[in-house]
Amino acid sequence: MRKDKKELRQKLHDKLQDVVELESKLVPMREKIATLEEAQKADAENIANLEKRSTERETLLGKVEQDRDKATKELSETATELAQVREENSGFKTKIDELQLEAAQVLTSGFGATLEQFACKYPDLDLSEFSVYNEVVDGKIMPPT
Repeated sequence: MRKDKKELRQKLHDKLQDVVELESKLVPMREKIATLEEAQKADAENIANLEKRSTERETLLGKVEQDRDKATKELSETATELAQVREENSGFKTKIDELQLEAAQVLTSGFGATLEQFACKYPDLDLSEFSVYNEVVDGKIMPPT
């Protein structure tokens, strides 16, 4: 029995030795697991932050695209308005040209009528040097240059 007892003690001692060895291997593994779990938690937070930022960027991109589309539409409308204004301006320019021509004709006609009135009132007066186009330079009547 003593022998059995001794053998049992030896077996128990060996088993305890195995447990100690296993425990010494488990402690670093548990520490590594804890470290990995912390890293996993940090990574999960980072992923959540990245997903949030991605969503925010997508929202911002959507707004930028809407602003771009709005600006493009406004630019197109402005181009159309500009074309209309240019067309109207062209019409005004034509009208102005017509009015200027008409004004020149009235001026020329009025100047001719005035010369006729002077000729009627002062028949001996030589009015041949007077013209609507002449200028007075240094007190002398000069033809246009």
